[in-house]
Amino acid sequence: MKERVIAIIGNRPIILVAPHGADDVNTDIVAEHAAKILSCCVVANRGFQRSNDVDVERDKADCNKINHCLSEVVFEEFLKPILKFKDKITQGIHQNKNPIKNMYSPYETVHLFFIHGCGDMVNKEAKEQVGLIVGYGLGVKKDSLTCDVWRKNLFVHLYRKFSKNGDIFEGKCGGKYAGRNKNNLNQYFRKKDMDVRVQSMQLEIPYSFRKTKDNAIDTANLLSSVIMDYYRQGKFELEPNKKLI
Repeated sequence: MKERVIAIIGNRPIILVAPHGADDVNTDIVAEHAAKILSCCVVANRGFQRSNDVDVERDKADCNKINHCLSEVVFEEFLKPILKFKDKITQGIHQNKNPIKNMYSPYETVHLFFIHGCGDMVNKEAKEQVGLIVGYGLGVKKDSLTCDVWRKNLFVHLYRKFSKNGDIFEGKCGGKYAGRNKNNLNQYFRKKDMDVRVQSMQLEIPYSFRKTKDNAIDTANLLSSVIMDYYRQGKFELEPNKKLI
């Protein structure tokens, strides 16, 4: 039987997650390839197809919904590996016996990125080419930020540094790309199991940047460069020009 979910531990305190790899074309490839370059953890859903209801016998579940992820089988296959990797990072535990090679430090920050796909219609909405949309919990009445604002600013700055095609946008307050809904997996460590050591972002990749395997690999190469510099840098004081969608 083909595995519905792949979960691979890595050497850095970074976790890449593809909740809709079975539906959002090649987002699993983006996550897996970037994780290989970064030597970080990856959890990619390849088998559960997006659905309003959980039916594991028919490979149906929405792995971006917290309530679906808490159902027994989806939890065991998909959410549990994410939590396991998070605990290993925050507790300073690692399988690598080489003390020189990027061992985790106890209580280390977990950098968590949820990799999604959106359609190219975002270009029309933005009136320019969109390369990526980052969601971090902006709300209409109240924000529920899943990462420090300076970290989002750093990520945006670095994406613009490395990207040659398309600009980076931020999910607007309460919009579908904000990663704000209380049942959105990006909110898990704020709404369900509060842990400020987890800094998470939801990344939406337009179709044109993942429509073929080669496109997906190019996007993974770009993201890995951005995430590596993001991981290596400390406090960031600048506030880049904000574009909302």
